[in-house]
Amino acid sequence: MNYLAHLYLSHHDVGLLVGNFIGDHVANKDLAVLPQSICSGVEMHRAIDQFTDTHPITRQLRSSLFDDYRHRSRVIVDLFYDHFLACDFESISGKKLTDFSQKVQKDLYKHTSHMPPSAQQYLKAMEHHDWLNQYASLEGLEAILEMMSRRKNMPNMGNSVEILSENYTFYRSSFHKFFEEIKTHF
Repeated sequence: MNYLAHLYLSHHDVGLLVGNFIGDHVANKDLAVLPQSICSGVEMHRAIDQFTDTHPITRQLRSSLFDDYRHRSRVIVDLFYDHFLACDFESISGKKLTDFSQKVQKDLYKHTSHMPPSAQQYLKAMEHHDWLNQYASLEGLEAILEMMSRRKNMPNMGNSVEILSENYTFYRSSFHKFFEEIKTHF
């Protein structure tokens, strides 16, 4: 799961929200200086990643991309999941994605003092490029994947959107099956 799903699964709990957001940016040794509510969010982030990485549906989707994208298939599937969550956000959550993203970003900015510099940079980029809302369109998803590729000096992951487009129904139904399970689990 990428940012949107992690933030959504925080259930509007600010500590979980901040911890879920910074989960990839903190080491275990950094947890001692964070409030317990944020530490719980970091733990939740890691549990979500573990659940996602080991889930049979996720493994199947990654294998469908593996020949073309190898280890990058993990990142791509995470972003495909956020794409489908963004597309169907209102029916899943009962809220508009634009309202959710504005509130989440406002809440996160209130807690930048608990964020490592790398997480603060991601927050600024998320707002500047409107990532959470951009996930909803294939063009936005492709642009985000291309940005990630350039930032990490990797071959272009944006081309994976062609595979998604050609197999859209399969990926979408797989996401919804998976997401029902992760929502129940968390």
